[in-house]
Amino acid sequence: MSESEHLLELYPHSGSKPLPGLYLGQDLRNILDASPEPLVYTNFVTSLDGRIALVDRDSGISEVPEETANPRDWRLLQELAAPADAIVMSGRYLRDLASGNAQALPPFSGELPEDIGAYRKQLGLDDKPALVFVSGSLDLPEKALDRLADRKIMVATGKHPPDKLAFLKDRGIGVLSSATQQVSGGWLVKALSGEGLRLIYSIAGPGIMHTLVSAGVLWRIYLTTVTRVLGGEAFATLTRGAKLQPVRDFELTALYLDRYAPDTAQQLLQVYTRKA
Repeated sequence: MSESEHLLELYPHSGSKPLPGLYLGQDLRNILDASPEPLVYTNFVTSLDGRIALVDRDSGISEVPEETANPRDWRLLQELAAPADAIVMSGRYLRDLASGNAQALPPFSGELPEDIGAYRKQLGLDDKPALVFVSGSLDLPEKALDRLADRKIMVATGKHPPDKLAFLKDRGIGVLSSATQQVSGGWLVKALSGEGLRLIYSIAGPGIMHTLVSAGVLWRIYLTTVTRVLGGEAFATLTRGAKLQPVRDFELTALYLDRYAPDTAQQLLQVYTRKA
């Protein structure tokens, strides 16, 4: 393995770590087995000035900037998906997919690095994690659902008349419907756990991040910080919503320096775990 495939471990130990397998080595299934509650985790890639996405003012489309997106971070995102029961995404992703504005298909779509596919198989899990789309409007284009026809799909939504849910059920899509108008983080995790989905990986945006954090159900954050400043007046950060009451504390669990990407910059790989 070449030097460029290694990271510099800064915390809690110091030394060199190979990038391939870094997050597979987290053994999240073993941690889940010892946990009395489901475990929810997420990841983001951000710039030094806190941009996870830049927003086109004319179209309103929000995209991860090409200056921060990189294959090494995508490799780690796939590793985080490997042990998951379910991947949580927003309904907006399906609208972006239908309009051709989605940047990528969900993890475990298309070809995978061999070791990531083998890892999931060794765990005795289904071939691919279920996809759970959180949607209040139920504006879920059939064109996008067709592109994901090889996946187990569920939709988590608020209170709707039964006839509005029929088109999903007719397609064999599982529907989780809250008794309230909006999906809360606590209800979502409880509903997924009731379906046997207890290791839950959220790759949704800042709105759902706020929903999970405010409910106190987000267990771990994997954060990649690319060491470059982007600027931009219209942008997204990790969360979007009202000030948290109370605020939620996380503590640093691990820290790595990737000296070889992206391009001329570096990136810090950080793992934060909810403080008990």
